[in-house]
Amino acid sequence: MTKEDLSHKGTISTDYRKKALLKTFIILGFIISSNLLWIILMLYGIDITDVNFSISVEIYIWIIIFGGIIPLGSLLVLSSAFYSAYVRKFSYNITGDKIIINHGVLTRTRATLPYSRIQNITIVNGIFDRMFKTFTVKIETAGSSGAAGGQGGKIRPEGYIPGLKDPYEIENKINEMLTKYSQIPSGLEDKIFKPEELAFDNFISYILSKMREGEKLKTSIKELMEKNGLSKAKLAEQVGVPIETINYLIEGRYNPSLSLAYKIAKVLNCKIEDLFKLA
Repeated sequence: MTKEDLSHKGTISTDYRKKALLKTFIILGFIISSNLLWIILMLYGIDITDVNFSISVEIYIWIIIFGGIIPLGSLLVLSSAFYSAYVRKFSYNITGDKIIINHGVLTRTRATLPYSRIQNITIVNGIFDRMFKTFTVKIETAGSSGAAGGQGGKIRPEGYIPGLKDPYEIENKINEMLTKYSQIPSGLEDKIFKPEELAFDNFISYILSKMREGEKLKTSIKELMEKNGLSKAKLAEQVGVPIETINYLIEGRYNPSLSLAYKIAKVLNCKIEDLFKLA
């Protein structure tokens, strides 16, 4: 990636580690305290309503130290090291045609989100976020139901950026790039329907009808690729989307944006009506 291609690069705040540690402390503290109480009651056979305890103070102290303080302290130290590494290794790049997010400690993950797949941007500011003045940006994409997060097994969108101090900066930058990306490419006037041929109306009505009916789109992309001598990988590269998107389009499992359809038509040297078998 060249410097010219790089529009915006950022990392997350170290306050994310503090927020995550506080949540971990509360959860672990509750679990360990509950287990300590259960162990004491089971070990000595004391009913919870019985106030005639015959256990010495020293035994209580040792149980609390070895059953509570030491395990809790050890887990917090490990958690602190983990979250510090998570913050240090988390980065995101907003380029001219996609967003790249790198994260992970034990397993390194690189998520690439083309603008053609972005559907929604959500800014979250929960209770713990407000305590440390941080925000979380969630970028929802088409054709994805989310991926399991590294903490608590939560379902997260592909575009997940926590611990931001100024989320609106990245939101504005993404919206700026989306606006540029969604503009109709120049030089396509002779490759698409003329106004009197109702290109836009035909395209939209066909896509919406298939979405409503739950049917797969019928496309001629595979035939047009063969005609132009293009492979799936080459088409994906020239259009600027992952090869999975091309596979979904060929199989009729993905509803493309109008901008993406324009780009594919340009690469395949055809009109939009040639991409889809309109009913």
